[in-house]
Amino acid sequence: MNELNMPPLPPGTLIAGDVVEAVLGAGGFGTVYQVRGPEGRRAALKMIPLENGEDRAWREALIGSRLSLQHPNLARVLGAGSWPAKDPRFVYLKQELVDGVTLDVWAREHAVDTSQVVDRVLEVARALAVVHEARVVHRDVKEANILVRRSDGQAVLVDFGVGYYAGAPTITEGLFPPDTPRYRSPEAWRFGRENKDVPGAHYRAGVGDDLYALGVVFYRLLTGRDPFLLGERGGVDVEAVLHEAPLPPHLVNPRVPRAVEEMCLRLLEKTPEARYPGAVALCAALEALRAQADESWKVPLLGGGRVAGKDKQWARVRVRRAATWAGVGLGLGLGLVLGGAWLAGQRRAGRETATVSSPVTSPAESPTREASVGQEVAASESPPESSRAATPPPVDPPPAAAASPAASGKDTAPVKKQQKQQTNGPQRETQPRSAGAAARNVCLGLTGAALQACLSAQQQVPPVRPMPPPQECPAGAVETMTRTLGLHIGDVTSGQWSDVRGRPVPVREDTPFTVAGIWKNLPDETRLYGRLYFGEKRVYGRFTEARTTTGETYKVCLRLGYRGEPGTLIQPGSTPENMLVGPIAEVEVVDHFD
Repeated sequence: MNELNMPPLPPGTLIAGDVVEAVLGAGGFGTVYQVRGPEGRRAALKMIPLENGEDRAWREALIGSRLSLQHPNLARVLGAGSWPAKDPRFVYLKQELVDGVTLDVWAREHAVDTSQVVDRVLEVARALAVVHEARVVHRDVKEANILVRRSDGQAVLVDFGVGYYAGAPTITEGLFPPDTPRYRSPEAWRFGRENKDVPGAHYRAGVGDDLYALGVVFYRLLTGRDPFLLGERGGVDVEAVLHEAPLPPHLVNPRVPRAVEEMCLRLLEKTPEARYPGAVALCAALEALRAQADESWKVPLLGGGRVAGKDKQWARVRVRRAATWAGVGLGLGLGLVLGGAWLAGQRRAGRETATVSSPVTSPAESPTREASVGQEVAASESPPESSRAATPPPVDPPPAAAASPAASGKDTAPVKKQQKQQTNGPQRETQPRSAGAAARNVCLGLTGAALQACLSAQQQVPPVRPMPPPQECPAGAVETMTRTLGLHIGDVTSGQWSDVRGRPVPVREDTPFTVAGIWKNLPDETRLYGRLYFGEKRVYGRFTEARTTTGETYKVCLRLGYRGEPGTLIQPGSTPENMLVGPIAEVEVVDHFD
């Protein structure tokens, strides 16, 4: 019996100082165990037989070393090695244990609403922002590789077994990396069609592929089905993925707000350029989207929920809108009729199913198996998901408006690059022509107590403060950074304001910033000191001194921001006395402050 079909290791097995306690899961590339270390801490240990992917295992370990920042939406790699020490048969990968279930199981087991869906997608986007900043591509974003932690309900992106970073040896056999076809991007399918007869051709996935796959996850959470139905032969309908727009989510499920629908569909655009520029821009757009949330976001998307809140007048408004949308009880029936008419106009002759050499999904799929105790990594080749994706789910008549009252029909997130004269540093932000009119536009459709609460929240937006003039770096800072620390102008790294995770943190003008330690001569936990400036929507920062944990102090010139996007967004709930920002941000090496 070889390692590929041997029974699981029994409890009590000692592996590099850790004791096996239970099996968390098994897949095509290895088995994941729950282990306990000498200090009593539990972890997940992924055991991969050498004959089944030694290169893949070590590459996953190297990816883990690149993602050293402690992040609430990523599980850190804690160590790796060969086992047994003498005549090794496995590569082991020790990772943080995430006590939770996969995203699809979480969605099935809870009355998930729009607010929760947007939160989970935002959390995965935050993880991807860190991953892509480290120049890593996950390449297999799907529900089975996203765990929802029981302790705080946050999403955690796991399993980088098929991930890629620049310079990594290829593990691709054939045209495509070992991804999951139903989450594969149009550009990947297009490459496969154009190069299927080219010897040695293989597709190199990028940031856009991860964002598209997240769009598929987003769509499935909102509607309970895939954006494209299976093809005639039970595989991926490549023709539809390449040339047809997905059925708008609100036609499948009238409870989906239009503003949320627009963001989901943008992630599913046919080209990477038509999606978001990157995960950072997507995070900003999702944060802005969350600010539009109203009572309709609290209604379960795929279950029978009641109108939330005590305001009867607001409830009557919601009922009238539901009646307008559904025609007094037609609900999903109207959505399906409209969807059928829309889809008929989209369909084209010459249907084509997936014929490129790659596994395809089957409509007779079973749910992914979850660990009952805890889990870190989902199987790389997990069983396909339920056939519920092939048909629209039953949906009750919508008790809430299908579109968010605050939805404007446009993408309100600041994802576009600023004009050239504004990209070199923080600029003074201008006040809208009528702050009162802007607030009322945001609160459009609300009445009574809800309207008063919304207007009060808008009035809490901090006022514009004067921005500083251009400033030179401290004397000798540029030379110190480039010669002593080995940095380059334009280098970017991630860091944190505090150890708080999962919620915004308050900052003052003198709050220091802690970098993650990926710069070779600035160790982990180096603190940056300088000054923060508060604009209308963003916090800007100029850091001029770095202090390491070993006592060294360096003059530096670092700007809070990322690739021409200065500063970090002010979070909802901020007041002039209590400015809130996300716990993680980026700083960039500059040679002057604009």
